[in-house]
Amino acid sequence: MGAITETQLKNELKSGNLSRIYFLYGEEDFLVKTYSERIVDAAVAKDMRDMNFAKFTETPRAAVLADYLDEMPVFADYKCALVMNLEFDKIDAAEQKKYAELFKNIPETAVLIIDQRRIDPALYSGKKGKDKHSDKEINAAKKLFETVGKYAQLCEFKYLSMNRVCTQIRRRVERAGCTIADENASVLAEECGMSLTLLGNEIDKLCSYKQSGEITKSDIDMLVPKRADAGIFTLSDALFEGDTQKAFEILDELFAQQFEEHEIFGVLSGYFVNLYRAKLGMAAGKSWSETAQAFGYFGGKSYSLKFAYPKASKLSVRYLGDCLTVMYKTNKLLNSSKMDGRIILESAVAELSMIKRTDD
Repeated sequence: MGAITETQLKNELKSGNLSRIYFLYGEEDFLVKTYSERIVDAAVAKDMRDMNFAKFTETPRAAVLADYLDEMPVFADYKCALVMNLEFDKIDAAEQKKYAELFKNIPETAVLIIDQRRIDPALYSGKKGKDKHSDKEINAAKKLFETVGKYAQLCEFKYLSMNRVCTQIRRRVERAGCTIADENASVLAEECGMSLTLLGNEIDKLCSYKQSGEITKSDIDMLVPKRADAGIFTLSDALFEGDTQKAFEILDELFAQQFEEHEIFGVLSGYFVNLYRAKLGMAAGKSWSETAQAFGYFGGKSYSLKFAYPKASKLSVRYLGDCLTVMYKTNKLLNSSKMDGRIILESAVAELSMIKRTDD
């Protein structure tokens, strides 16, 4: 087993000859989510899910997962389990060894999907990644990747190129009975930061408004500014200005628009990471394009550093570094704590506001 491309995975699912383990990860969490669902669909019919499918939102004990997968499927070809964000750093060495045995001995009648959409893919190559991970996290993630890679199909989903994103936009718009010009598809892609998750929300909104006909730039300008990252940029500006009250008002508005905690945090943390990298690039005397290349930003994603440069010039390295520390702690809490996600984000906003006041 080993690494496969999206095309190879798609062909395997069409064939119906499924592998025992699929390990899905990468920057584009929409595609990780999409293919997790497609594998489940290929493994177990919807009317057989109650007896043949289990979803684990927290890392289960290896024995519990093994017992489930060892059961014979009921009126189906496979017993299927989906594990969300398997975190090796949360379990001890003995439990990690049990997982290694589990991966090795999954029966032919079972399919295990490991969906790592909320875990930084840089960890699997032994890098600290965007969230300044601890050595324990890095070593555990790398060990998981190497262990499961012996038996699983590993599929990484990176951000799509501008052309592919625009193709996705046009197809979704056309399915809804509307059209969009290439240049406006590009505008929409950039407005949503190339994220397919955010784009889905905005396309649905635009098509619902238009009903039919062409989606114009005026439509995008009128409706899309309420998107998550537009609100996040406004929230960030309020934090940079030390306006705590305004920051909380914007956060309340984002929740009122029914954006999820992870979606809000993902955009916010990504923006701070871009600002920090832009600041480092400026300090090294590099242009935004050189900095983008140095950090592996390509296609439409590289423009995020272009937009970050003017803002980063007004902020200190120490301030941005302290903000990233808050982001790291918040990410850990959102992924592991049972505390309400809204409270976690509100606490982060309060802490970020305090950093700004002490930095001035």
